[in-house]
Amino acid sequence: MPVLIRNTAELRAWVERLEGCEVLAVDTEFHPERKYVPELMLVQLRGDEGEVLLVDPKGDVDLRLLGPVVESKLLLVHGGEQDVELLAQATGGRATRWFDTQVAAGFCGLGYPRRLGDLVSAVLGRAMDKGETLSDWSRRPLSAEQLRYAADDVLVLAPLAAALQARVRANGQGGRLDACLAERLVAALAGPADQEAWRRVHGMQFLDDAERAIVAALAAWREKSARFSDVPPHSIVPDSILVDLARRRPRSAEAIRENRRTPSQVWKQHGPTILGILAAAERLPVPAYSRTGLDVDVVRLAARLAEAECGVAAGLVLRDCDLDYILRGSPLEGWRVGALGASFESFLRGNIAIGAGARWKQAQPQNDS
Repeated sequence: MPVLIRNTAELRAWVERLEGCEVLAVDTEFHPERKYVPELMLVQLRGDEGEVLLVDPKGDVDLRLLGPVVESKLLLVHGGEQDVELLAQATGGRATRWFDTQVAAGFCGLGYPRRLGDLVSAVLGRAMDKGETLSDWSRRPLSAEQLRYAADDVLVLAPLAAALQARVRANGQGGRLDACLAERLVAALAGPADQEAWRRVHGMQFLDDAERAIVAALAAWREKSARFSDVPPHSIVPDSILVDLARRRPRSAEAIRENRRTPSQVWKQHGPTILGILAAAERLPVPAYSRTGLDVDVVRLAARLAEAECGVAAGLVLRDCDLDYILRGSPLEGWRVGALGASFESFLRGNIAIGAGARWKQAQPQNDS
């Protein structure tokens, strides 16, 4: 049975035991719907392969006691970017080492991203009950079903990580996985950058350069406003309205209202700011990377073909900025070099192409005449 910790004295006693562990399996339950920083509802811990601890942030618990443990242990997580970010904010401890089973799966032919339950079924051959995923974690007391669900998420991490590490070692991708994990940990702890907020806006692929420049500026302003007000960005202005504003470029609050789906606070609270950004549209820089175009589609297709050959997930190797570099004629760098295999590298050099049936074929020589 998991141990539910609801006060500082109980946590202090368990922290002393955790300090002697080498590895700490970690998960969190949180509500992201109403705040800019998701509200932490539960912290699940398992040192080495001992008892599962369920720490209740809603109790009288000083989570800062966990800071040194978070910083000093190898953390096992699944899709853990949000987990380590929330733990850093709640405990003051910034993770220094981690092993993310979702990322590891992408280096041994299992795809990325995979849900924990699916991955456990594929690798360990056992089923997980995920019925409590969207339950209300703010209510107290937590139900027996919620406690079992929360405990199960960390119980499976050690055996799953061991199985995935064995697969990664067998296919020789251990060095690349380590480099990828280190890179992603730095990014997770750095948090989102305002100037990159446009990358999370749905619908960018349908806009031209001038419209994407407007959305980028609006998204950066929205991100700052959401952080200041501690609300989710979409509650300031929904993505669909950002895209609509970029397309229509209204010149007055009344014109903003012409889209019947525009929430009233958009023009009542933010109208002048939005109009100011739109007025400067011609001077706004176009985002560095465009998600549209046949050239992007071809590179993505080539990466998917390479993924099928080498077992490394293209989504882990090729970020937006990497596609931008490729389309400019620049090579991949660091651990990404060769990660998708020799065929993809040959494709980038123009030596092979994609033929009918989505298969590699010899590239046709260029006719310079």
